[in-house]
Amino acid sequence: MNVYRKERAISQPGGDVRWPSDVLPILAWGCGMYAAVDCRSSEATVLLIEPNGISDGWHRAWGVDSASLADWLETWIAGTGWYEEDTDDEVRPWEAARQRLSKG
Repeated sequence: MNVYRKERAISQPGGDVRWPSDVLPILAWGCGMYAAVDCRSSEATVLLIEPNGISDGWHRAWGVDSASLADWLETWIAGTGWYEEDTDDEVRPWEAARQRLSKG
């Protein structure tokens, strides 16, 4: 919860929010990257924030790692996620990011 509170408290100049409400971090990848669960999603969608190189337009930093927490955990245990060198999986953009960030 400390990471969530800290990230929610940070705003960019002009009022841009970089971390949406009800998205809780579950894994720190390092270098500012996190896996986080969207608690508004009935399937507990797992998101990835990759903020490196983003100075504005924070919606571009957010992607969908997995459609559900259950699928994400299975992928993690199997070692077949996007983070493995021998996989073709990619993180796709989180379409709701712009809207969710604009609501704070």
